[in-house]
Amino acid sequence: MAEEKKEENKEEIKIDNPEVTKEQLQGQLNYAQKIINVLQVKVNEANGKLVQIEAQLELANEDRAHMLKQLEPMGITPTE
Repeated sequence: MAEEKKEENKEEIKIDNPEVTKEQLQGQLNYAQKIINVLQVKVNEANGKLVQIEAQLELANEDRAHMLKQLEPMGITPTE
């Protein structure tokens, strides 16, 4: 049963164009890997920026809460 499932999941790699050489396929694979690497760098940079923005938002919310506490004794209650 498990072997049948493995057979179903196997995919054959077919070359549609017999003129395509191993070197051309390797070149295409290398190019695709470079694209993946560049995209991974971009994702990592975006995640880093997102973390920084989230930290800044947390600090701003903490500052806001602190300011609101300072206004309470003066009877000032801002509306949201």
